Amino acid sequence: MANAFPAAYLEAEIGGQVQQFALAPDRGLRIGRSEKNDVVLNDDLTSRGHAMIQQSGDGLYYVTDLGSSNGTFVNGNRISAPAMLRSADRVGIGHHEFIFHQPMLVDYPAPARSDGMESTNILFSQSLMTVLVADVRGFTGLSQRVDADTLSKLTGFLFRQTGKALQARGAWAQKYIGDAVMAVWLHQRREPELCDLIAVFEGIEQLARITGALQAHFGLAAPVRFGAGINTGWAALGNVGSIASSDYTALGETVNRAFRLESCTKGISRDLAIGQGTYDILKRAAPMDKYFAPVTVRLKGYEDETTVYAADFACLPALLGALREAPRFPHE
Repeated sequence: MANAFPAAYLEAEIGGQVQQFALAPDRGLRIGRSEKNDVVLNDDLTSRGHAMIQQSGDGLYYVTDLGSSNGTFVNGNRISAPAMLRSADRVGIGHHEFIFHQPMLVDYPAPARSDGMESTNILFSQSLMTVLVADVRGFTGLSQRVDADTLSKLTGFLFRQTGKALQARGAWAQKYIGDAVMAVWLHQRREPELCDLIAVFEGIEQLARITGALQAHFGLAAPVRFGAGINTGWAALGNVGSIASSDYTALGETVNRAFRLESCTKGISRDLAIGQGTYDILKRAAPMDKYFAPVTVRLKGYEDETTVYAADFACLPALLGALREAPRFPHE
């Protein structure tokens, strides 16, 4: 008997019935709570427009999260960028799980073997990037002061608005780790252009505004605060891991230091810390000593003391004004 479905489809139990959803090669399949979607889920953990699955030009299918509140998962791992699907992969959306089927022969990227696991390193290269890490201050205490429903709505709202703000300012990828977010801006030249750095600091300014509005929006007893670290440098970029657990992400010293910079803001009682590479680029555009103060710290995991450049979010409007008025600096 011939298969009633085309080369690829999704299968899920919805409303107590197993259903199958055909995937067309020429249009995406949208999944969400709104009636405008191709697959409508009556699910309080599903956003109105939650995710989309579509085929690329090489016949492979990718799932993309559309800025949902609670995330889209592939084989149990939350995705932060379009993720390639292989037959039998599980796509988690809210309370529902979809099984991806592509029974016809597909030319997947050839996997490499490592310790008995199939690798999904379809891209792994060195790229110049600026990494932003932002972390909510006192999240454990906040979770103890508010009920679980309020906390869920607050974090969903925060990450949703944060995602939109960073994406609108050119962030290539975002990754959520507990109550922290990592965003990456890729630079096309061998050093960032001034507009690249402006976009990063505009993103932080927006994060400060979003976070500053949470107290009134959710009726909290105290304001919600966050700290941030920024670092610029070369890092490895790729889809790393195994079929069972893969993630398109950035790795390396530049990323690690961005996390340590954010962490050190707690000890120095400042909102923001940036690394030497970021600072050196900024000071080519305008004097930075008005906005950043050098502070000697020992970053966690590093033996030697290092100089970071610290500031508070209150300086961001003036800093951005100076950067916008600065001439574009030449590239060698």
